[in-house]
Amino acid sequence: MPVSAASESLLAQLYPTGSTSLLLQDFTTAQQGMTVVCLSGGGSRALTAGMGQLKGLRTVNYDSDTSLLSMVTGLSTVSGGSWVGVPFVYLPASVALSDYLGGPYVDPSKLTLSGIASLPQNCIASHITSDFTLADMLAQATLLSLVGVPANMLWQTIIGLHLLVPYGLFEYSSRYRPNSFFTYTSATLEAILADNPSLNSETANLVRGSNPYLICNIALAVTAAQQALFAPVQSTSIFTGVMSTPPGAADANGNQVGGGGVSSFAFSSAPTKLNASSQQITVSQQRQWALVDAVGSSSAAFAEVLQSVGSSLSRQPDLLPSLLRERQPAALNFLKRRNVNVTNIQTRLYAVQSRSSPGVSPPTVDLSALQNLIPEYSYWPVSNPPVGQTIRTTQFADGGSLENTGIAAALSYSDVLNLIAFINAQTTLSIDENSTVIVDDSIPPLFGYQPYQTGTGYALYAGSTNPHSPFFQNSQVFPSESFQPLLTALWAASGSGNYSGIPMVSQELRTVRNDWFKVAGSQSVTLLWVYLERVQAWYDALPQDIQRFLGPFDSMIGNFPHFSTIWQTQLSPMEVTLLANFTAWVVVTAQGQFKELFSSGSKLSS
Repeated sequence: MPVSAASESLLAQLYPTGSTSLLLQDFTTAQQGMTVVCLSGGGSRALTAGMGQLKGLRTVNYDSDTSLLSMVTGLSTVSGGSWVGVPFVYLPASVALSDYLGGPYVDPSKLTLSGIASLPQNCIASHITSDFTLADMLAQATLLSLVGVPANMLWQTIIGLHLLVPYGLFEYSSRYRPNSFFTYTSATLEAILADNPSLNSETANLVRGSNPYLICNIALAVTAAQQALFAPVQSTSIFTGVMSTPPGAADANGNQVGGGGVSSFAFSSAPTKLNASSQQITVSQQRQWALVDAVGSSSAAFAEVLQSVGSSLSRQPDLLPSLLRERQPAALNFLKRRNVNVTNIQTRLYAVQSRSSPGVSPPTVDLSALQNLIPEYSYWPVSNPPVGQTIRTTQFADGGSLENTGIAAALSYSDVLNLIAFINAQTTLSIDENSTVIVDDSIPPLFGYQPYQTGTGYALYAGSTNPHSPFFQNSQVFPSESFQPLLTALWAASGSGNYSGIPMVSQELRTVRNDWFKVAGSQSVTLLWVYLERVQAWYDALPQDIQRFLGPFDSMIGNFPHFSTIWQTQLSPMEVTLLANFTAWVVVTAQGQFKELFSSGSKLSS
């Protein structure tokens, strides 16, 4: 939709890339030893596992007063990884970091059933232990639609109410429209306000202390070579945009996408005047791009699922009473706890119900708003800003729909030396009848391979006329010949089928040029892969009553630790505590490998 006449005029900085390499040191306070942690997608499983991994990095010290976490330069997050990573980076100083990460690390042998039954109030994972099933969120979406939340903002609003409001990171005005923005430091904020005094009235979220630079990964719907594909969007502490120039990729306006980013607050706007000499641009904008937009878009796969479920229910109204009516009271109570005006919602809800046909039981909620939940924003390319033109919205998708590890985006910065990739996968490491190691779908495309298929194993994308998972076809950043050594090493590290070891592998890799993600070729990087998989030693260390709660090692409750991305959005406090304890234990137990990686890093200024 075009930007309305009520929009304000703002001055923003452009960050064009062209043929220039991105350097993380140009945007962060760190000057050397660039180490980026990647938190993969995977819904509530990824949130919880990531919480434990951050806790583990905070627990392990590199020296007497330097935690490994304080040495992380950047945090590249996708989908469920963004659920934990984005609030962590911007966590207000008033919230204890220990509470956010679920309390101090506890050796698994010291856990108790009573101790794992609850979580600290400010723990990020405490917000996925109730009111967080798909049915709950469907009810919340329909109620929010009654008070004017636009359909394409419903998912972002829901995720903001759950995961950002508790930390003061989602403030909203009428119709729950965000009225805040984010940037890096007080210095970057001062520069923004100097150019835009009107933003003094808005809340500005700043990165907490020495927390890492944020790279939140989102996907932009594009058309390339008559195919529907996705282009990578980075929403960072400084800028947001498509930093590469994906060959032949066009947005909803027919414009070639990419070429750089714009100050994050000014993303989703319309360019009105370009000042090329100073690399500034004047934009017209209804509101500023906020953390809720970044987190919600990064995890938009769930919006697509809710839209599909809502569409199905609208065609089968007899399913409404059994599925949604029972969820309405809980949804209203949840919204009330998040300071939403439920009286207003109840008034609108009564009006909807009273219009039902005589003699017909009224629906609990009106599902008509659930037909267009995919996030949409006004995107325009930095390489050729369409100044003065009408900007139609383009759809945005889950970052994992394009690249679910966050590795490719991190490698767009050519000075990154080290990567820690926490692959918080749903797929169990296994081996097929041909001795082919099966790993999560997110890994093979990084080496140019299609995800594993039964009967054929792994096939290269190159030369394939009908590839499996075509959205991943532009994700190769490493040589294909390095893939099999990784599979072999991961399988051996895990215990080759008995899960007696931690599947961690350190690889020295050289990048393959990738114009889709703006990754330079022949870039040397050390990558520590950490694959989510059960480990017998952790299980054996648990007290027997907790082992009984989990069940046998080979068939633990809920397929622990591989909780379903889609169907297990809500986890119990016990499931959360145990999964986070396990992933923290992995870091603590294997701390020598982590310290070795950080030996080329440097502590960030506090």
